[in-house]
Amino acid sequence: MTFKEFLKRCQYDVIRVNRDVLTKHKHKKELRYWHRKFLKEKLFPNWWYEKYFLAMAQEENDDFLKDKIVADFGCGPAGSLNWTEAPKLRLGIDVLADKYFDLFGREMIDDGYPYIKSTEKHILLPDEFVDVVFTFNAMDHTINFSEMLDEIFRILKTGGDFIGSFNLNEPPSIAEPQKLTIKMLERFLFPKLDIEYKKIALHGHFCTPKRNVYDVFFDEITVQPSDNERSILWIRGKKK
Repeated sequence: MTFKEFLKRCQYDVIRVNRDVLTKHKHKKELRYWHRKFLKEKLFPNWWYEKYFLAMAQEENDDFLKDKIVADFGCGPAGSLNWTEAPKLRLGIDVLADKYFDLFGREMIDDGYPYIKSTEKHILLPDEFVDVVFTFNAMDHTINFSEMLDEIFRILKTGGDFIGSFNLNEPPSIAEPQKLTIKMLERFLFPKLDIEYKKIALHGHFCTPKRNVYDVFFDEITVQPSDNERSILWIRGKKK
């Protein structure tokens, strides 16, 4: 091994160790969030997913999911697809699926559909397997954003529906290390889609204790954010 190769190897090892440490802290933070939520509420309320998932999809009911394979990427342990029984198969996909099951196994079994553990780079499903993929405020939790996005589209059928909610311009944190911007989505997401619906709104506009942050999308008039303001993007499109 030459000295140059040795330095390159050292650099790789430092990057790998730092990434592993970051991942460990991120996962601990995410687990703590769900554990505290469960201790506080004694269960995971999931009735509210229906309202927002249908709104993201611009659908009045779940008929569009009938007899399809439907997945939610970054689902957490809360039964985010419990609101629909129309699909042929429902799947929850999450990097921490096994850890969640250790803590909330009984609740996740009661959801009535399987959860699949993914890594930050790979999802254990065949190519073009899923008809519809939801992802709701999950992609800023990823460390490998573009790679994870490619993997989501690998398992999605050509012509299948991608329906997502993205928090934009949020400062990075331990649990959400990825600062997403509209330019990133224009580069990595939009070219993959024939876009059918896209709406962006200012994060927290008119938000009160009685209003969810996403309720802004139900307002007749929404405030258009500037490129650098915290905002939320809802998008639906078909995989090219």
